[in-house]
Amino acid sequence: MSEQTVIWDLIIIGGGASGMSAAVSYQKMHQDRLGSFGKVLILEKNDRVGKKILASGNGRCNLSNHDMAMTHYHSHQVTWVESVFRLIDSESVLTFLSDIGIPIASEGNKIFPMSKNSASVVDAFRFALKECEVSLESDCEVDRIDKESDLFHIYSKDANEYSARHIIISCGGACAPNLGTTGDGYKWLSQFGHKVYSPKPSIVQLVTDNSVTKTLSGLKLDCDLSLNSNDMLLAHQYGEVLFTDYGLSGPAVLQVSGVVSRHNRKNGLAIPMTISLKLFNDEDLRSIRAEIGRRISVWGERTLDQLLIGILPGKISSMLLKTALARPLSILIATLSNEDIEKIVRTLKAWKFEVLGTKSLEFAQTTIGGAEVNEFSPETLESKIVPGLYACGEVLDVDGDCGGYNLTWAFASGILAGRSLALHAEDEHMEGEHAE
Repeated sequence: MSEQTVIWDLIIIGGGASGMSAAVSYQKMHQDRLGSFGKVLILEKNDRVGKKILASGNGRCNLSNHDMAMTHYHSHQVTWVESVFRLIDSESVLTFLSDIGIPIASEGNKIFPMSKNSASVVDAFRFALKECEVSLESDCEVDRIDKESDLFHIYSKDANEYSARHIIISCGGACAPNLGTTGDGYKWLSQFGHKVYSPKPSIVQLVTDNSVTKTLSGLKLDCDLSLNSNDMLLAHQYGEVLFTDYGLSGPAVLQVSGVVSRHNRKNGLAIPMTISLKLFNDEDLRSIRAEIGRRISVWGERTLDQLLIGILPGKISSMLLKTALARPLSILIATLSNEDIEKIVRTLKAWKFEVLGTKSLEFAQTTIGGAEVNEFSPETLESKIVPGLYACGEVLDVDGDCGGYNLTWAFASGILAGRSLALHAEDEHMEGEHAE
């Protein structure tokens, strides 16, 4: 019998973190309950599985986080997400990873593989898939999915057909299309009647007025970052900020970018937003104010561009002074007034950049939006609309902050979908025996 005419127990569309977790957890549970592996096939669009895992954490693969407060997750239905984590929590995820050969190490709250290498995570999954007798077809781009009676029929763009009793859609969101996540799952779920929220980028760079940032492109600062709308604080983060040609990047910026994205509309932001950078703490600012006063009296004949030597890097110093005073850097330090000093200190305390939006989905690390989660059971991840159809990972309307939260969701939802399906297979098996 050719592979095209095989009826698979389960076909998983997408061999990323959630899809591979689903396959391994299904097979382990199936063998534990029924004494044998099921017939499972992963259809992967890329030439190999786990490509997005390879890119995570700058190649170090931030797997999870010790701080699993639900405030780190976002969805139209956060309580639904919490229900899933009650069944498969972060400890369950780490145990699962350990069982397939991925021991962990911590850096603060962040959890990494002990190897600090994302390729080793993918290798562990590949070996687990092989040991669990999961079939894999890579370079297989699914074109459409139909359901007839109790069977799903999947058609690839190279004209192959696959049939299965159950399917899991785990092909990711719509960010990073170079890694294969092009939003295909949204199309298929929509065709089956599921509501899908339009995708937006998250953990992504911010586009700002670049009159300052372009000159400073490539330079970094560790500072307090606040995202504000008028006088309202929307988000706060301490960390590295990177100046770029188009605006701002770096870990602190990526962490607050989801807030900007959620207010993004076709014609711009729904509310005005400003990034404010506090370069020094209050105690240091008091010392700097006194130091500037001292330099005015001692360095009076020097030019303004030398005022903050030793306090800030040269280029950053020059641009900050231009922003604060809007005067030529060639003027003498002695000409500065008390009001000028206060302007400089205020800018060091709150260097402001108008936010225009975010970079596109192409540059994002995760996707805001996806399939409405209330249309899936939080106990099993099976569709409430189409029996036998499951979904997990980023294709659902769940996104997490930067720091291992999205991978944790991918693993947890994949494990739950796989285990639920295996238990369903056990129930079907038992029903068949009783019927005999």
